[in-house]
Amino acid sequence: MITNLHHVAILTSNLVEAINYYTDLLDCQKPKIADVDKPGVKLKSAMLPIGPGGNTFLQIIEPELGPGVKELTEGGEGTLFEMAFETDNIEEFADKMLVGKITPCNIAEQSINEKYITSKFGSRYFILSGKSLRGTRIEIVQMITSQ
Repeated sequence: MITNLHHVAILTSNLVEAINYYTDLLDCQKPKIADVDKPGVKLKSAMLPIGPGGNTFLQIIEPELGPGVKELTEGGEGTLFEMAFETDNIEEFADKMLVGKITPCNIAEQSINEKYITSKFGSRYFILSGKSLRGTRIEIVQMITSQ
């Protein structure tokens, strides 16, 4: 069911500084910064492509409101926040989670009524809260390629 590691997300209090640090350290391209402002969540994020193929990323998140704020305060700079795995069938994976009594959530870690959320880029995803797992938040994502 899992086909690939998509990204690992870490937290920072200064996104620009962290981008400069990690792009120099890992010798990768500087990414665009995305602003996320949704109910219960406000953050800045960047996805640094790691390795050949451009299919695996280091996500750096500067949280302002919602998930990530407490974790950054408690864990400090570079705290692991999330691991994201790709699947080729997100509906089947969501069904498996629901049978196991693990509820798919949105980015604010609120339960969702559907099996997944469609991003503005067309990918499908859901979040599994670290509270229902072993402490680390997991994102499940299905990349949709245009035919």
